[in-house]
Amino acid sequence: MIDIKLARRDLLRATTALPLVAIGGRLRAEDGDADLRAAFYFAYPLYEFARSEQTIAQCVGQSGLINIVKQRVQLADASSRNVTAPNNDTIYSSAFLDLSAGPVEVQVPDVRDRYFSCAFMDALTDNFAYIGTRATNGRGGRFWIAGPQWAGRAPAGVTLFRSSSNDVWMLARTLVDGPADLEKAKAIQAQVKVIVPPGRSPARGFTTKATPVPQDPALFLAVVNEMLRRSPGGKGQFARAVRFRALGIGIDGPQSAALLKRWGDYLPTGVADLREGFLFRDLVSDGWSYQPRGVGEFGADDHLRAMIALGGIAALGEREAMYFHANFEKGGARLSGEHAYRWRVPPGGVPVRGFWSLTMYDPQADGRYFLVDNPIHRYSIGDRTPGLVRNPDGSIDILIQHDQPKGPLAANWLPAPAGPMRLALRAYLPEHALIERKWRVPPLERVSAQ
Repeated sequence: MIDIKLARRDLLRATTALPLVAIGGRLRAEDGDADLRAAFYFAYPLYEFARSEQTIAQCVGQSGLINIVKQRVQLADASSRNVTAPNNDTIYSSAFLDLSAGPVEVQVPDVRDRYFSCAFMDALTDNFAYIGTRATNGRGGRFWIAGPQWAGRAPAGVTLFRSSSNDVWMLARTLVDGPADLEKAKAIQAQVKVIVPPGRSPARGFTTKATPVPQDPALFLAVVNEMLRRSPGGKGQFARAVRFRALGIGIDGPQSAALLKRWGDYLPTGVADLREGFLFRDLVSDGWSYQPRGVGEFGADDHLRAMIALGGIAALGEREAMYFHANFEKGGARLSGEHAYRWRVPPGGVPVRGFWSLTMYDPQADGRYFLVDNPIHRYSIGDRTPGLVRNPDGSIDILIQHDQPKGPLAANWLPAPAGPMRLALRAYLPEHALIERKWRVPPLERVSAQ
């Protein structure tokens, strides 16, 4: 195993659900800040899911683009702002589904010549089903996505997936091997379809609009409770909402002034806690943060769920992909474009069955991360990047700096912002050594700019 230094307190926090003091399945309101913190961790992903759905599907006060596939036919670049920490390896087919009136059909092609995944995420941000390279061996077909109240059966030849919420985010990723491959990838992407049975009533829009950062306690609770109302029945992890009723979660109508003040006092602290937590300072080896187990399929670990909702919503489960982040140098100093770094990829590369890439991000004040504008329009570098210069032993030195380097290794440049930066290593279809945390991500080394 790699040597990951973890304080016992933080290890427990990272790998288990936040301890809750309960009476008859409900939290006691007099338990102080712990119960409010737990309620926030549970509620924030619902809020961020709603904000994402409203932004992408344009569905406040109207159906907007719900139950309609929105194709991103270009790779993400520095202008991409809809989703935090976007990747630059795939194009996306995205659709927010409303299952309240019955199942919605998704049609997916067979994809066997490249990495492809179609993930389905419920409103609490758990991925509950996958189609694609790993999950179905590249087989596509017809799939029905059904909500928690639907009790029917799918017809012959149709695979049924059941969701714990009536709001579902379908996100399909199609790998693109550079600009010359884009048209082939788009042809695959165009075959991802959402079919709503004829005669069905329009999809439901939202009545309460979420702001980018929750500051107004009444608005925060209104958005969260609207999300819960949209999926009645308390299926799966949603059943735990009852624990937080004393704190206004799952309660219709206005909240008391005292409760709103309590939430208003806490929200800035809660958001700051998530921003700090997403740095994963306590799961660090050689400057790289290793994700706790459970990303993308969180179970009852609401703290991890909320951190990912803030900094990387729609992350895949680790059987599909793993994410490693670097915010600090090996010695603990904050990574910054004021310095130059070398990242040496060992011979054989990162142990994956799919592909790997290293992406550069510019950290924002609100805790989100976006791609970095640069003169060569390179936002990531990886095993599919053409023209990389290799060392005699097969290793690759990636140059990470703000100014464009000169000389032969200029081909290995990953542009950095002028100030603080964040690196994300994505490993798709990780091999056993990665999943079991036995493979060590190479450290970043500060070097002289070239």
